[in-house]
Amino acid sequence: DFLKNWKRKTMIQTLYTIGKVLSQEDEYQKYFEPYENPFRNEEKAKTAKVLVIEANNGIISTISIEPFSTQKINKYLFRSIRGANGTNLVPTFYFQLSGIVDKEKWEKAQVNNIRKLVKKINQSVNNYGHQFINGTEIERLNEMLLLKSADLNKDDAHLITMRVDGKYFGEFEQYRELFASEAYGKYYDKSKAKNKVCSVSYQEEEEVWGRIDTLGFTVDKNAFRRNGFSGKASYTMLPVSPEATKILEGSKKIVDDKLTRKFFNLNYFILPHFIMRDNEDAIERILETFIDNYTDGSFETTGKSIIYNETILNAIVERAELQENIYYDILFFQQQQAQFLIKLQLADVLPSRIKRIFEIKAQVENKYDKITKIKYQDKKTKEVKVRHFHINFGVIKDYFSKKVKTDYVFQPYFFKVLEAVFQGGYLNEQLILKAFMNKIRSDFKNMNDKNVGEFAYQNQTKYTFVLYQYFSHLGLFKNKKNMEKQPEQSVPLTAEHFIKEHPVFFDDDYKKGIFLLGNLSAYLMGKQYKKLKSTPFMKQLNSLNIDEKTIKNIFPKLINKLREYDTAVPELEQQIAQALVSDNRLSKTDISYTFTLGLVMQKEFAKAYNAAKKETASKEPA
Repeated sequence: DFLKNWKRKTMIQTLYTIGKVLSQEDEYQKYFEPYENPFRNEEKAKTAKVLVIEANNGIISTISIEPFSTQKINKYLFRSIRGANGTNLVPTFYFQLSGIVDKEKWEKAQVNNIRKLVKKINQSVNNYGHQFINGTEIERLNEMLLLKSADLNKDDAHLITMRVDGKYFGEFEQYRELFASEAYGKYYDKSKAKNKVCSVSYQEEEEVWGRIDTLGFTVDKNAFRRNGFSGKASYTMLPVSPEATKILEGSKKIVDDKLTRKFFNLNYFILPHFIMRDNEDAIERILETFIDNYTDGSFETTGKSIIYNETILNAIVERAELQENIYYDILFFQQQQAQFLIKLQLADVLPSRIKRIFEIKAQVENKYDKITKIKYQDKKTKEVKVRHFHINFGVIKDYFSKKVKTDYVFQPYFFKVLEAVFQGGYLNEQLILKAFMNKIRSDFKNMNDKNVGEFAYQNQTKYTFVLYQYFSHLGLFKNKKNMEKQPEQSVPLTAEHFIKEHPVFFDDDYKKGIFLLGNLSAYLMGKQYKKLKSTPFMKQLNSLNIDEKTIKNIFPKLINKLREYDTAVPELEQQIAQALVSDNRLSKTDISYTFTLGLVMQKEFAKAYNAAKKETASKEPA
């Protein structure tokens, strides 16, 4: 709890430092206002429309449609609604348009959307005692908005607001003051104190507010309560001055707008954590560079990312000004209505660590590219292209999550892997291999499913071995001293040299024997397929649930089958037999994974052997 508390306070301090600097820049002034930009996505804003309800002398006359304008944000007076029953200080809301195609079903759905919206408008008027319109007029909006909906494009985003006697809400001083006085009310309601030290500026202030929930910094334990605020009254542990609160809010809006990215159904952002907090000129220059490089990656540049498609981490490695006197904080979270659910917070990630992450990533990817790249024909251009395997958490998440409809449910260990990669520490090798095998077995079991394919389990096995090497070279496996150098050349494609090249993985004679047994099993099934167009020996593999007993059953059956096909590899058979009589200290997971790796790699060994044989033959004189 103490560590979690310290990490969050450190990140809030980072937000404050960023906000304090950027609040002085004209470009960022809009973020430090109590109202918000409803369409922060620039592409969405270009086509967004605003439904403007014209009300004169308390009577609604018309509803007009106009293009959304960022120049009118201070007139619309929009702010995000917190909670299912929340409302705005003035009736400015998103207008939801049903995307249903069927006309009858569309109208039914749209009537429901409008009913909910009109309820929100009524709540806003009643809750804040507005006098510019009466309840009867508000009810008329149900029918008027349904008619106007037919003129809207479902692909556009929409906002709804009002002009009262020819003026937007933001053109009335009373509504601007309402936003200024009440937009921050949630921070001090029932929880404020006089002459206390602000937790982010470290200055004594005339007043501090005690319900600051920036980054979901909520009280959930007695030990988190500070400065005399009771648990009942205090929502968070941070007492913050009004001015610092506004800076934090503005900074958070900048993070939401400029720096937050999607990782499937999670959000994440990366923030620079400045050591030299007093040098605002230097911080301003660094922030400008940082934000300019905080762009989205594309399919072509995904290989340079490590989270999924970010570019900023690679920029940190490449740009010296983003390395000196700066650490980095990374936060993964989910926003669920008013709740800010922090999934993982990585504090003080060193630029040198980020550099090492990318260096090893590139080395490992290059070394194993020969066995992981896939040639395919582009469906549109019919060109033959090559898809390369890249290490990133978009790939890693497949082994530590479950897809439910369109979302992913992440296992807690996924975040442990993230933490280990970025901050060091150890991973449980058995849990990693078990996660790999779960995916491999699933693909093996479903290889006849056209949505999976017969090669899926083979690809997964190779991908997981590359990930294993990546974790290994980052030093994430305890008691696995990394003796393997990472040369530039590709992985060797003979069984003997493959084993020799990976002494950390093949640290056990029994393990080497299992791998070779997997090779020999694949060799037999290749012979079977040539003769029978099927591989009956695959039934012996127990769906890749391999333990010592299975190994003892497979080996003699394999030898007998090889004899049936007039095939024998006596030297290899003897090598396997000698290895399998050595002491076995391996788990079922180890045995299953090593055997499967041997099964899959035999195909790569055979391809390399045949290619070399063909090349030799082509050089021989006719």
